[in-house]
Amino acid sequence: MEHTDENIMDPFNIGLYLIEAGLVGVVIYAMMVLPDLFQSMT
Repeated sequence: MEHTDENIMDPFNIGLYLIEAGLVGVVIYAMMVLPDLFQSMT
């Protein structure tokens, strides 16, 4: 467990973090935008 700092800075872990953050952002964006789209369609 003495290499936690190196693991945090690992490009692979950073990539996974960016992917997860992106997915969360897309879900939040969809939750905000989809109701407006449905209202404008009706």
